[in-house]
Amino acid sequence: MGLLFELGPCTIANEGENTTVNDHGWNTYSNLLFLDQPADVGYSYSSGGVPVDNSPVAAEDVYAFLQLFLSRYPEYESAPFHVAGESYGGTYVPHIVSEIHRRNKKLDVSDGGSPSTLRKDLKKIHLESVILANGLTDPYVQFGKIPEYACEGPYALFKRGSPECDSLREKARTCQRLIQNCYDFQSRLTCLPPTHYCTNQLFEPFSSQCQSIAYVNLL
Repeated sequence: MGLLFELGPCTIANEGENTTVNDHGWNTYSNLLFLDQPADVGYSYSSGGVPVDNSPVAAEDVYAFLQLFLSRYPEYESAPFHVAGESYGGTYVPHIVSEIHRRNKKLDVSDGGSPSTLRKDLKKIHLESVILANGLTDPYVQFGKIPEYACEGPYALFKRGSPECDSLREKARTCQRLIQNCYDFQSRLTCLPPTHYCTNQLFEPFSSQCQSIAYVNLL
């Protein structure tokens, strides 16, 4: 999405038959690296091993990939590095940044606490910033606040006390119960239901009004 519809050098044109230059692409000001992760997501693939099913482990793989990338393209080794993500990126980007920061510290300081020479086979990643756009960082809190956003915020879609607002509040409570169940008993059986229910039931009022929950003030 980000590569071909938002900030990449090209955008899809002619109903998918062609591409056109994106005048607002971030590549005008920086080098961009788009990564499908974890392995087997999007265009990425693996040749065996244990499937990755959580963000902390995925972050370790991202770090390993970045080391391989910098080894292959050493001209980028000293460049400032920024990690950006949108939506669910609010969940996995902090893990990636934490892994980079943790490994950088290990490269700078030996186990004994005294300065050490950087390992020759690993590159220090010059982490400069973290960018999150509409990041999903705490689903329980964020989904629970949707009724307030839709009914009381500066861009409210519905009047306070309307049937739409009452319905949203009831759905938000159900959503939070499902999310809490996922937190308490983490499995596909407990975590898939809130994923489907919360997005379908709490986002639907916005889409029915031809609005986006992320950019409702711009539409």
